[in-house]
Amino acid sequence: MHSTDAPARDAQELREVLIAKIDSLGSFRTSRVKDAFRTVPRHVFLPDVDLETAYAPKPVVTKRAEDGTAVSSASSPNIVAKMLEQLDVRPGHRVLEIGAATGINAALIAELAGPSGSVVTIELDEDLAQRARTGLAAAGYDQVEVVCGDGALGDPNGTAFDRIIVTAGAWDISTAWWTQLAPGGRIVVPLRLHGSGLTRSLAFDHTDDGLMVSTNAVVCGFVPMRGAAEMGERHVRLADDVILKLDADDFPDEPALAQALTHPAHEQWTGIQVRHNEPAAHLDLWLATMNSGLSFGRLSTGSSARTLGLADPALRWAGAGLYNGGTLAYVTARPAGENANELGLIAHGPDSSKLLGQVNDLLRRWSQERPEQPVVTAYPATTPDARLAAGVHVTRPETRLTVGW
Repeated sequence: MHSTDAPARDAQELREVLIAKIDSLGSFRTSRVKDAFRTVPRHVFLPDVDLETAYAPKPVVTKRAEDGTAVSSASSPNIVAKMLEQLDVRPGHRVLEIGAATGINAALIAELAGPSGSVVTIELDEDLAQRARTGLAAAGYDQVEVVCGDGALGDPNGTAFDRIIVTAGAWDISTAWWTQLAPGGRIVVPLRLHGSGLTRSLAFDHTDDGLMVSTNAVVCGFVPMRGAAEMGERHVRLADDVILKLDADDFPDEPALAQALTHPAHEQWTGIQVRHNEPAAHLDLWLATMNSGLSFGRLSTGSSARTLGLADPALRWAGAGLYNGGTLAYVTARPAGENANELGLIAHGPDSSKLLGQVNDLLRRWSQERPEQPVVTAYPATTPDARLAAGVHVTRPETRLTVGW
């Protein structure tokens, strides 16, 4: 279905290597998604980089703002595969994509929807939209409609879609996506569930009673949707190369937290082991949604800070920690044999002993339950508390969410 003058044999070989890498991570669930990856010539959409970069298992930034921050990119192929598996596009489906970027994802969706399906992809900037059109045409996907506009407003034609996928970090589920998702349809959206940046790609099914329910969450990170709110994120510098990311709605005592690392470290090992291949990816989200009376934060630590011994959070859970006042306790880990790690806690602050005990109790509770997936239910913003399911409530301008386990 594609055409290109690039050295096809070399590109095909690199494509197969990339597919094998994604396969080794268990991200392909169906042969249809794998076959789409095998068919779409990724390098045609990335003409400004060499073949090795185009087929590397990592994102490729394609546009930056004046301050150097990424505005648009070709997402990591692995998360693309995971999200397409979540989306479950079938032949004949009408699909809306929010965030065309390079056009690679739209081409993959077109392969999945087939000749009887249709794909509309929306991009905010005209230069990016035109780039996507150029790539799609060069690769043989002229049937994909590229619209320049605000993706939060949905398709300007008001079409109903069987599937909607959002390829930028979202703070909310916009009303347009609600109304344009057909009954029984599915939307996959990287939704920020906490102002610290804690994000999950959630596959919501549009239920008969007008709600949306997800029991399928994937850890991810995305460039935020432009034009969105500040997403409630607050950053507190604890030391050089150490940042604590917080949610403004938790009303953190930022001056007190900024002094946390001036207090000595208190370390506690829990005896709780987590196997490397164990589906424990959502421990951080679990800690953030326990109504424990503690506030959740994520510790971002550079290599120099780790080398100096300033902080050593567990990378697997993106620096997950809990704080109260000016005291912080975060999750760390150490090897426990060849195939597992032991969970530990490191606390800094005036009430380290108390906080260690509280968080240790939470980890023991988690270890007993070890839930694999959260249940996230989305409601229209006007839904009263009495109609919300049990769990932590998350309120956004156009949606109310509950997160349960």
